[in-house]
Amino acid sequence: MQTKYSVADIEANGVQASGTFHGTHRKGWLMNMDEFVDYAGYAQLVIPVTEATDLIIGDWSAQTTEAKRLHAVLEFQRDVQFPRFSMKKGEKWGFVVYKKWHDALKAIEAGERFAFAGGQCLAQDVAIVYIGPGNIEYSRAAGYIK
Repeated sequence: MQTKYSVADIEANGVQASGTFHGTHRKGWLMNMDEFVDYAGYAQLVIPVTEATDLIIGDWSAQTTEAKRLHAVLEFQRDVQFPRFSMKKGEKWGFVVYKKWHDALKAIEAGERFAFAGGQCLAQDVAIVYIGPGNIEYSRAAGYIK
């Protein structure tokens, strides 16, 4: 496979960036501010910068990992059927509080409906049983361990 840029070129001249290209979020480097290079160590994808929908320039290597983010657990208060699957009373759903789940948690706290499993869930159908770091208490609250 031919590559347009060598690893040395990318590291010496590239500017770290991330963005969405054709519906896929990618992390890579801007080269000459004209091309975005997504290099995964074995294949190189070069995309014109003009095809990005939300290009962000910055050091993406310093982004916060999921382990460092806030976690939450919901417990369903009744049986609920959703388009993708159903949840039984007492079942728990654990998640990282980030982007859409951050919005869902705010909606639950406000007593509003939120998107879940391809449908809408009412705030009164769930109880927040845990909000905190992703640690052993989170795992116990989610029912992953006893």
